[in-house]
Amino acid sequence: METLQADPLHPGWVKGWMVLKVKQQLPGDFVSFHAHAAEAQAEAQRRGAGHQVFHGSHRMGSEEFIVD
Repeated sequence: METLQADPLHPGWVKGWMVLKVKQQLPGDFVSFHAHAAEAQAEAQRRGAGHQVFHGSHRMGSEEFIVD
């Protein structure tokens, strides 16, 4: 796995691709975070219906995220 990029606007957070279990509206439930879009797409597909990929920031070690 490639190293995630630090988010310059949010100290302690990283930028990348996240998989969310989407409900009626965003935000959805946080599922996973990835350095590459292809990894996130594969994980969303593996998890099935309702899982979508978004780009944004994530505070590592938590379920906090910001969708770009």
